[in-house]
Amino acid sequence: MALSSFVYIGDVENLSDARYAAGMGVDLVGFRLNPNDVKALDAAKFKEISEWISGVNIVGEFGNATPNEVSKLLPEFEVDYLLIEDASMIRDFEPLNKPLILRISMNGDDALDLGATLNYCSGMVEYFLLESDQKELKTHEIELIQTYSKQFPILLGYGITADNASQIISGLDLKGVSLKGAAEIRPGYKDFDEMADILEALEVD
Repeated sequence: MALSSFVYIGDVENLSDARYAAGMGVDLVGFRLNPNDVKALDAAKFKEISEWISGVNIVGEFGNATPNEVSKLLPEFEVDYLLIEDASMIRDFEPLNKPLILRISMNGDDALDLGATLNYCSGMVEYFLLESDQKELKTHEIELIQTYSKQFPILLGYGITADNASQIISGLDLKGVSLKGAAEIRPGYKDFDEMADILEALEVD
């Protein structure tokens, strides 16, 4: 199985999502591990899921956790990347020797600082993940992303559908896209419709 684009599936909380994503050939699978997040996986649950998947890199999604908090947790969680949210602490994560993904909010005025954040963190971040509460890309956001996507490795985490995925990736010159996992209907039963439709649209022979 191969995909035409780099794909990150984040916010994974069950084995069904993890195995499906890995089977479809995504590049990264992320798990919430921030100790301040009520939905964070504990070490036992993380191990139970992550040991069943192969061929993908695993992201520890630590959100706003401090470098000290993350450092204490790493012995319990075998991850390949760290996802963080606070650009001001970016240098403090360097001693952990893990490639970083910086999540950047595109909600409202947050997007105004996009250029400054990208430039400040350039060279210290493997990927920049742009996310928003809204479901559709606005014209000014498209223009803004186009301005920076040729200079920085941007993963887009919103405004993506099965109908527009390929066009958005090529048109915006993105490094790739990011999708989110979802809760199981009941153990072992999942509705993969949205994720499946997008991944199938990106599938190549």
